[in-house]
Amino acid sequence: MAGLALALASFAVTMAMQPGETLWHAIAAPAEDGAWAFTSIDGTDVSQARYSLSIRWGRIEGFFNGCNSCGFSDDKPSGSKERMLTCTMQWCPTTPRDALAQRFMYGNPDMQMEGDRLLVTLPGHHAELIRKPRQ
Repeated sequence: MAGLALALASFAVTMAMQPGETLWHAIAAPAEDGAWAFTSIDGTDVSQARYSLSIRWGRIEGFFNGCNSCGFSDDKPSGSKERMLTCTMQWCPTTPRDALAQRFMYGNPDMQMEGDRLLVTLPGHHAELIRKPRQ
């Protein structure tokens, strides 16, 4: 009977999770995992530009640069140390704030939770993000 109850509970949890989510990730993921929207970069308000990051297992897995969505995969081209990047290819005019955001969308910046905000830092630069609501 206990096994049946555990199976039903596991099934209910699995059905309630977002597509692509695993039970292990739901239990063990770092606090910074999820979708985050930039509010400021180096003290400049960028909230209207809609820049965002997607973080999984503590590393950047994708981003939205205000116009195109991009995602990294663990597949690496032959002889490369870099992960593959796939993006939508919509043409968009650039803005002066794009350069501010772009430096945080690649690589491995330091990430730290501060209350309900995520602080992302690179040498000489810092960004503040808020968690995006689940859609």
